[in-house]
Amino acid sequence: MKHARIGKSCLIASALCAVLAGPVLAVDTARLQRFFTLMDADGDGQVSRPEFQFGKGAVFLAIDEDGSMTLSQNEMRLTPESFKQLAGDDGVVNGEEFIAAEIASFYPIDKNQNHLIDLAELTAYIAKYSD
Repeated sequence: MKHARIGKSCLIASALCAVLAGPVLAVDTARLQRFFTLMDADGDGQVSRPEFQFGKGAVFLAIDEDGSMTLSQNEMRLTPESFKQLAGDDGVVNGEEFIAAEIASFYPIDKNQNHLIDLAELTAYIAKYSD
């Protein structure tokens, strides 16, 4: 169960940033910057855990291109296999699933453990899950 939770956290972190493009996964720095900015409420260039948690809702809405209040594979830009793991049998990720799964991934992203995430840390974390 612990490994499944970590796996879901990694997948949702990738989706959170919406930086994975098409069948070949690659970090899209412009999109990553956009979603980082959504989370960085005070504009100091760092995202605290409260900003991260609060910002997830804004990021969810930004990713939800069709306004359905669910995220499809295309909107999340994950591989089919990764999306299926996250979405389960219903084939979509709702806001509650998105927010709940993401909480656990703050600390793995915070590489220097200073309780703040900067763009470089987020980019490095996402790059580990990208080709």
